[in-house]
Amino acid sequence: MLALINIIFIFLLAGPLLNIVRKFNHFVKKGNHLSDIWTVTLKKNILALLTLIVMEHVLTFIFYNSYYIMALVYSTLAIVAGWLLLAFLFYFIRKINSAAWIWFFYYVGQVLTLLVGLAIASSQSQSYGYIGLESYFTASAISLYYLSIAILFCSAGVAFLALITKPNTFKTHRKSFFHPTHKKPSRNMLEHYQAAGLSKQEIEAFRSQMADSRKQIINIEANFQKTAKMRAIEIRHNIVKVSKNYFKDIVEEPNRRLDASDFLINYLPQLDDLLEKYNEINSHVAKNKQSYLILEKSAQTIDQLSQEIVEDYLKFHSETYQELEDGLKLADRMLHNESNNQTNRFSQNSKKSKMDNFDMDDPFEELKELDNEGE
Repeated sequence: MLALINIIFIFLLAGPLLNIVRKFNHFVKKGNHLSDIWTVTLKKNILALLTLIVMEHVLTFIFYNSYYIMALVYSTLAIVAGWLLLAFLFYFIRKINSAAWIWFFYYVGQVLTLLVGLAIASSQSQSYGYIGLESYFTASAISLYYLSIAILFCSAGVAFLALITKPNTFKTHRKSFFHPTHKKPSRNMLEHYQAAGLSKQEIEAFRSQMADSRKQIINIEANFQKTAKMRAIEIRHNIVKVSKNYFKDIVEEPNRRLDASDFLINYLPQLDDLLEKYNEINSHVAKNKQSYLILEKSAQTIDQLSQEIVEDYLKFHSETYQELEDGLKLADRMLHNESNNQTNRFSQNSKKSKMDNFDMDDPFEELKELDNEGE
């Protein structure tokens, strides 16, 4: 009976562990900020893991359950902590170089961390047996200490390889679609910001804000391509191109950054977050009625946000459109006046021509001449 309970417990333990490692992998490959790792799904799985640990404590004290399972529980904490450290380190390595070979070392590191954790569990159960449970915690903490050192050392080697194999390490950086706002501004851009009236602190804040917006637009562009429904919304509003052009226009006119505050502070972050959550829910293998309702509502909100961005972009350029409209009206008025002048000139010339012709062809002229001759 106890053996069956232990087997069931191991299977229950595997569920939260798989979900946790999946969230870590998603963060490492697609996270834009360190806070992206702390998602609702991760919180739920960590809570489930802690609940299982408490249950195992109860079973151990009441039924004298297997102390190997107890050792496995504490080793699980060491494994999760090792994966977390590995995720943070490779998140920064990915910022240096996102080459495909980096993920080989990342997955190898996860497997080795798991194997070391299982080895720790086996050694603990043999060494401590029925000695107090605090012994397991102490042994796991010591094991985690050495495991962390190994992870740091190996990750440092991978980071060094990533740095020296980075394509642009020894080359001049090419200009991308976006100006690289996360780097030191060039003299021309610095003069551009200063000419716009920005102080040193305002320049730093502006560049930091634009760097975040740039990452959000890149993430939005990628997430729009993951499902057919999102691609349809993107095509309908042409939202990626609008956002990129809006970004460039704000950089060109940094003194108008407050006019674009809704776009930078509200619309972009919300759209980025909604697309990320939509794709996450849509990727679930099993969905219920509520899942489909949430997806539908999210799609409608994404569509509305896209429309809001387009309207905000048009509002940002409303002065230009007004100037163009005024110019068209002025040109139309000038053309209309010119047309009237030409019509008037044609009418006057026509009248004069008719009078001239009338004088030339006066039917009474010959009678006048005959009267003169008779006199």
